[in-house]
Amino acid sequence: MVDDGMLLNFSLPGDGVIKPEPKFKGGTWRDRLSAKKIALRRAKSAGNENREKKQPQNPNRVQLGPSRPTKRQKTEGDFKPSATSNAAEARKPPQQQSHPQQPRQVISSLFSSNPAPKTANEQPTEGEASAEPAKPTNAPLIDGLDTFTDLGLSQTLAAHLLTKMNLKAPTAIQKSSVTQLLKEECDAFIQAETGSGKTLAYLLPLVQRIMALSGSKNGDGAAEVTTRPKNDDVTVHRDSGLFAIILAPTRELCKQISVVLESLLRCAHWIVAGTVIGGEKKKSEKARLRKGLNILVATPGRLADHLDNTKVLDVSNVRWLILDEGDRLMDLGFEEEIQGIVKKLDERQQPSRIPGLPAKRTTVLCSATLKMNVQRLGEISLKDAVHIQADPADEDEQAKDKSKEEEQAFSVPAQLKQSYVVAAAKLRLVTLTALLKRTFARKGSVMKAIIFVSCADSVDFHFELFSRKELGDGKEKEDDKDDDDDDDGENTKEKNNKSSSHGTIAPATAFSNPSNPVTIHKLHGSLPQHVRTSTLAAFARNRDASVLICTDVASRGLDLPNVDFVIEYDPAFSSDDHLHRIGRTARLGRDGRALIFLLPGNEENYVEVLKRGYRDGGKALTRTDANEILKRGFGGNTDSASKEWEQKATDWQLDVERWALGNSHHLELARRAFQSHVRAYATHVASERHMFNIKELHLGHLAKSFALRDRPSKINVPGLRPGKEETKKDHKAERKSVAGKKRKASSSGGGRVDDDIPKATDGEEAARKMRAKMKEMMGGGASEFNLA
Repeated sequence: MVDDGMLLNFSLPGDGVIKPEPKFKGGTWRDRLSAKKIALRRAKSAGNENREKKQPQNPNRVQLGPSRPTKRQKTEGDFKPSATSNAAEARKPPQQQSHPQQPRQVISSLFSSNPAPKTANEQPTEGEASAEPAKPTNAPLIDGLDTFTDLGLSQTLAAHLLTKMNLKAPTAIQKSSVTQLLKEECDAFIQAETGSGKTLAYLLPLVQRIMALSGSKNGDGAAEVTTRPKNDDVTVHRDSGLFAIILAPTRELCKQISVVLESLLRCAHWIVAGTVIGGEKKKSEKARLRKGLNILVATPGRLADHLDNTKVLDVSNVRWLILDEGDRLMDLGFEEEIQGIVKKLDERQQPSRIPGLPAKRTTVLCSATLKMNVQRLGEISLKDAVHIQADPADEDEQAKDKSKEEEQAFSVPAQLKQSYVVAAAKLRLVTLTALLKRTFARKGSVMKAIIFVSCADSVDFHFELFSRKELGDGKEKEDDKDDDDDDDGENTKEKNNKSSSHGTIAPATAFSNPSNPVTIHKLHGSLPQHVRTSTLAAFARNRDASVLICTDVASRGLDLPNVDFVIEYDPAFSSDDHLHRIGRTARLGRDGRALIFLLPGNEENYVEVLKRGYRDGGKALTRTDANEILKRGFGGNTDSASKEWEQKATDWQLDVERWALGNSHHLELARRAFQSHVRAYATHVASERHMFNIKELHLGHLAKSFALRDRPSKINVPGLRPGKEETKKDHKAERKSVAGKKRKASSSGGGRVDDDIPKATDGEEAARKMRAKMKEMMGGGASEFNLA
């Protein structure tokens, strides 16, 4: 054959031998396709490694081409440049650096790449700083001449308030409500700000009317009880029947109302009160009802249960029904229960033989707001109700100029000093710790503080974190570590919290000091009722410095003595809940402080919502700088040029991260707290969700505030799209669970061999051999084919 001179320009890989493409047999087409893709990917990566080896070496590290610019993190104006760009610049030769090389500075990741606040930190003017303290708006009317006797109360009851309960004068809402409820028998709606004494506002006229029944012989119901009646003169006793029912949304609030009522009834021991709130056996509650009660404090769910199933509960003589915290009753979904209770009371009401007992029932609704759900509750329970508010003449001068809309709004007590801090997600935990260190630095400065968080898991985590045993090395003693066989770490909790038999009270080692030891308590709705009751009572009785970390279970109606400081670590789910939270301080004219944590960005717009609760438009609302809190809390050189406080905060953060990683129980607590916090973040009310947008959360930064170095992979939060890997894992897990259920269902016939169970076939055997072959090709490591 004649040579035509044509050259074939073929390039043969390797040694010039073309290797045939491997063929995969057996198994399903999905397995063959997956195996083929993996083989192609490995061949491609091997080719890239060979090309890199053939490239000329550059031992002197001379730049062969134009320098590639350092890849920078996307900032969008909110983040600082990444520290890696500075490191890349430092590695360049001196002649190529954009500026002379400075001594290398190590910047902690805790203080880098944090978003900056959108709003500037406004400093108060001299006029605002020197302004006189605001006059308390919920204090007793000491300046006036009004006393409890002038309101129409009996001498016995007024003297008891003065001598035994140390109450010299009524508050503005007590003056208005007692006067109105004693004057005429009609339904009423009591509205007043938090801490103004609403509990006594409805208890005083109720007790006064029942005491009048005890001393009434002529049936007019208006007899004056000046002395303790003799046994023969008493027409009211525990066997006389149930006269009044008080409904409250939470067990804690019911307990508190019961305590106030019991102290009030010490001047009328023949009147018996009791509670039915759940958390104990029904047998005990039935025994209490069988003995006889005149006043019953209850939660709606448990009362509705007893009305349906307890025959001994006689409500035919009930003439007073009081609904406390009406907005919360509706928020918790008690509308159906209350509607059923009102209907049963109407059906079972009968004329009474007791002289002076009113012919019809009086219903009193108490609420701080006039929201739509409260109006709905009023339509269910009230008839021709009178609206009772504090007389503006009894409040400060500014209250006289309020418009009608402002009169109906729930306002913050004027003497409450509230501030907010804008802290980045990574700095939340160290900022809270620095704040508590500074707050309890001196003995006697702050007696009690309450920290509100969003969920029970967050309460448990922070309680364990702030009460951990040893500091500095991130490890605990071997006997304090929990074993894998422990049930949910209960043994560890009992060992670590020997100050409380229930594990809810412990020394706050994270922010205590030798001169001022602090005790920390935890409270949330998932705890047993007896534990919640004992923990709350211990916090109320404690006369030393103490902290209560809790959920919104303690935000409504509770009057805890000597609470000087309220910290909202997680913002409330609605502005109304926020106002109730901060209402745990500055009660009855006393001073108080409140601080709320906000994230940089849209959350800063929440400040405008906070200002709506003030009579002066929020002029008293101030901003606290997060860096100042860190400087004062962690100490060291407070000079702005010095970064000693940054180093101390970083060391503390690393310490708690080692603490979490060194113990499986602590790590699980941190992960659960993070996941529950993110889920709770998605439950803000719709009107405020644009400020608390879950899609704008930086989950990696937020994980640092839960002592985690990486965020947990699975959260299951509405509004967050799962990643591809998580979707694959969920899909595979679902397929495995479905297959397992089918196998279990098909083999449920006991020892009998079922003909429906598939036998091993030739195809399955081929698939098994193919998986073994692939395992051998891949070096015996774990792969997605290791299904057995």
